[in-house]
Amino acid sequence: MDYSKKLNIDKNKKIVWRLTALWAFSEAALGGILHALKIPFTGLFIGGSATIFISLIAYFSESRNEIIKATLKVMLVKFVASPYSPLNAYFSVVVQSMLGYILFFKGFNKFSPIILGVVSLLLSSVQKIFVLTVIFGVTLWKSINIFFDFVITKVFKLSTLSLGIEASYIIIGAYILLHLAGGLFAGIFAVKIPFKIEKEAGNHKQNKEIKLAVTNELIGKKKKRKKWWFRPSSILLFVFSILMIFLSFYYEELGSGIARKIIVMWVRSGLIIIVWFYFISPFLIKIVRRYLAKKQKSHSEEINTIINIFPNIRAVIRISWEQCSNKKGFAKIVKLLELVLVNFILLDIDSE
Repeated sequence: MDYSKKLNIDKNKKIVWRLTALWAFSEAALGGILHALKIPFTGLFIGGSATIFISLIAYFSESRNEIIKATLKVMLVKFVASPYSPLNAYFSVVVQSMLGYILFFKGFNKFSPIILGVVSLLLSSVQKIFVLTVIFGVTLWKSINIFFDFVITKVFKLSTLSLGIEASYIIIGAYILLHLAGGLFAGIFAVKIPFKIEKEAGNHKQNKEIKLAVTNELIGKKKKRKKWWFRPSSILLFVFSILMIFLSFYYEELGSGIARKIIVMWVRSGLIIIVWFYFISPFLIKIVRRYLAKKQKSHSEEINTIINIFPNIRAVIRISWEQCSNKKGFAKIVKLLELVLVNFILLDIDSE
């Protein structure tokens, strides 16, 4: 079945443009919105959203080359709107879009979005675990195992050795499985949502509440990007390290050298972070920015148009969140995604 012919070509182009704008917003500003809504695992949502956007672009476009074009625009918007984004943020966008370009070589189908979601989020989870291991070394995982063994022994009077349990493997496995589940959901959602959009396209009424909200919405003060050491995960890791050092002075069974190993781990991680953030990363970022700056000149008008409709997208997200207030938990998140896509794509509220 030729899915891309269901809507006329002009309308498809408009939808692809709006999907590109939504994707750019997701990469540049969605993290702050999710944080405001108190939704955890923002990286998981941003990666899953990219899967949905890439799949929908493949659905509504006549050529997979539109994925590459959209990717360049997304990177340019990210470059302009979030100039201090780390290098891995650009890398993730490129890898995911290249996977999409490969998987949609024959156009949209029901399996490619699922494969894209699972593979891209699997790579994302493995990348984060790899980075943690490079920065903190195996001492991090050994410390988690020792602490877990200590708690089980003291509280439940059991031995983790007899149970054959290593807490670090459980944490890593759970983290990867969570991302696999997120990728699977994003893929299945991407398969189903085009039919929802097309169904609504024929009878979708202009929602006056949303249009009024978009008109009157004021952009709040820009929130500063949190430094890595102020993020909850970094704070938790630091507190855990201090706790392990403290306990090692009172319980010999934790091992006499555990405090020294943790201190060495932090010194080692500090040196790696300094070398990366102050020497390697700036050099690589400079190359990326130089390339994007050249491209920005030929796309400046379109990039500014996309950035200018960010307040519209924020308003749609806020109103869509209110519209699904009767939902709870996971069902609310699913409904929110559906409403944001349908409302923004079908409502005449942008300034193309």
